[in-house]
Amino acid sequence: MKQEERRLPLSTVTLVFGALSIPLAFAGHLCSLALVLGLYAIAFGWWGQRRARTHLLRYTAASVKRSRLGIRLALFGTGAAIVMWVLWATNALLG
Repeated sequence: MKQEERRLPLSTVTLVFGALSIPLAFAGHLCSLALVLGLYAIAFGWWGQRRARTHLLRYTAASVKRSRLGIRLALFGTGAAIVMWVLWATNALLG
């Protein structure tokens, strides 16, 4: 009996939050929002990847790939948000 493949939960949310964290990191004082979105995307993506490895259900390859890409984008966006936050806090961008 063949199991039906399902979409990985929160894979699209991970991708969208990860993708949004990058432009928001460079949009003035929205770097704190970018940091929060990036951290949420990392948490959701980690949870989804863990679920895909340990759960008995089969998930589509596209949804697993979408989640993995979302995590990568979120890592970049979170890093950029932290750098921009430090630059804004030290007034390095105003000088």
